[in-house]
Amino acid sequence: MNYSSYIGKGLTTCFAVATLFSCTKNFEEINTPPKDATSAPTPQVYNMIISSLPLTAGEQSVFNSWIYPITQQAIVVSGAYPYNNARNDAWSNYYLTLANYRLLEDRIATSENPGKLNNIYAMLKTIMAYKAFKTTNYYGDMPYSQAGYAPLQGSSGYKVPYDSQADIYVDLLEELKWAVDNFSNGADQESLGAYETFLQGDIAKWTKFANSLRLYVAVTMADKNSAAANAAITEALSKPLLADGDDIGLWPAKIAGLDLQWRTWSFSANCYLRMGTTMWDLMSSNDNPNGSGIFDPRAKIFYETNNAGQWAAYPQNPTTSTPTEGGAPYDTKRFTNWPDKGAANIYSPVNLYFEQDTKSIPELMLTAAQVHFLKAEVYNRGLGVAASPASAKAEYEAGVKASVNMWTSIAYNSPVWVVNKPAAPTVPQSVIDDLLANPVVKYDEANASNALKQIYAQNWIDMYRQPWDAWLLQRRTGGKTPKSTENEQYYNTNFGVYNRFIYPENELSYNYDNYKVAAGDADLPSEKIWVMP
Repeated sequence: MNYSSYIGKGLTTCFAVATLFSCTKNFEEINTPPKDATSAPTPQVYNMIISSLPLTAGEQSVFNSWIYPITQQAIVVSGAYPYNNARNDAWSNYYLTLANYRLLEDRIATSENPGKLNNIYAMLKTIMAYKAFKTTNYYGDMPYSQAGYAPLQGSSGYKVPYDSQADIYVDLLEELKWAVDNFSNGADQESLGAYETFLQGDIAKWTKFANSLRLYVAVTMADKNSAAANAAITEALSKPLLADGDDIGLWPAKIAGLDLQWRTWSFSANCYLRMGTTMWDLMSSNDNPNGSGIFDPRAKIFYETNNAGQWAAYPQNPTTSTPTEGGAPYDTKRFTNWPDKGAANIYSPVNLYFEQDTKSIPELMLTAAQVHFLKAEVYNRGLGVAASPASAKAEYEAGVKASVNMWTSIAYNSPVWVVNKPAAPTVPQSVIDDLLANPVVKYDEANASNALKQIYAQNWIDMYRQPWDAWLLQRRTGGKTPKSTENEQYYNTNFGVYNRFIYPENELSYNYDNYKVAAGDADLPSEKIWVMP
């Protein structure tokens, strides 16, 4: 049997199962794995956990309708999906996966020789730490330490108290430390074989992923629990971290049969995204419609010209005098008729290739550039180490280079990419040098505060297809990511009040007492999560 092909198809199938379960009305059912999970072989249950990683439909609809304009990485020109469209999908996806994880955790603990399963356990801990980190940053406090045990404990595992986000973060550091310390190349370690579709059994990369994620968690919480954060940062810097080319995500080219098909739906169905002036001002020195002012190569990867072949940024905070925008730049008919974006399309849309190419362009999770920018922030602020302006600058510039080359490689390796396709998988060093010398990008060694904002800005740019991470960066830094100062009332009224997802309806119906303790009298999107100032 060709296991690679089987597993790739399994990812899509299992994701469909997870989506089905996320629609249930019953909290107990959300905590119950698919019918035969308790008897399924460990490699198959592991692969089901991996299959939960693709973005849910609800998440993608809210990213395109709300999170992009909240982060100002793009702007919407018309109403689309409601803000609450993701809260059920994201919640149930995590808890369905957590139930499967608890089953494997129990199997490992009760196995004849648990030590031989350390690699598998460390992989599971790393994946679940990533998912828990992402989920708690959506909601804040949530069921965590006692959650997911219903299949093992029965009814006593259904009504689960909430852990504080502060406690969740500390536990994530501990889980990831265990993973980093226990990954092994020892011959005694049991292997998942072809079922390890995510990183293909590369233990060195798994170690770097777990350690880089630990650094990410620690830096995010540095202003709230400096003691725990600084200790973790110091240790993480002494161990392997993601290097250029080690970009973690779901890469269809590496997983046979994987088709990230929800992405097409999220664009072609009610997507009204356009390039906004906030991003444009960080990538172009002027508003020339021919694009002659573009100095950042990523501009032509992230966006495309309007129907007239011109570059035009929509006002990030529009006024009543802003021209009406229309057209249909995300209509799938453009797959075979690229120029037809509709005469009413007068502003630059997000590049259609992100919609069209679901079999090559990845869903990114943690990039090497992000790690460089985290290290730049560490050295800029002196987190866990002595502040070092020179080291901060070096990591910042390495991050810009890694980001530009990663995005260039993604476009270059896309078989459907034609318009503005890069000529090579990496850009010439001279292009990087010119970008780093541009007044907008040039690192401000003389002013640490300004330099920190530059670090955040470039991290924010790299996170272009990770708007949930850009949203976290915006929130935990107190709004120090790029933001338009024009007509701020528009932004504050329409987007500035959103800090979190509210809890799903199922919690009110099936876990009300614990929900009430966590939510109090105000389960509102404006409530701040713990990592926010």
